[in-house]
Amino acid sequence: MPEPMTFTFADTNPLTGLSFARSRFAELPGFAADVVTGRLALEPGEWDVLVADDDAFDFTGEDTAYPIPGSHAGVIPPALMAPREVPEDVTGVIR
Repeated sequence: MPEPMTFTFADTNPLTGLSFARSRFAELPGFAADVVTGRLALEPGEWDVLVADDDAFDFTGEDTAYPIPGSHAGVIPPALMAPREVPEDVTGVIR
């Protein structure tokens, strides 16, 4: 089975033209949002504060490669590109 594609948070977010580390949670493609809430164990509001303070790389590492599950041969399934919904009560909030 082929290895999945990878990304770093320094890569350009195709939805914003900024790096993933400079994109608010609601602007992240699903595969990057899943890393934020899963592997990094951050809430969407916590991520947004890190982005606003330009501190996201402190959590992600600038060159750390994260796999994109379900990707292969340079193709990312559309479902993994769609942003995740963010409940309004957690936007910009650190708990």
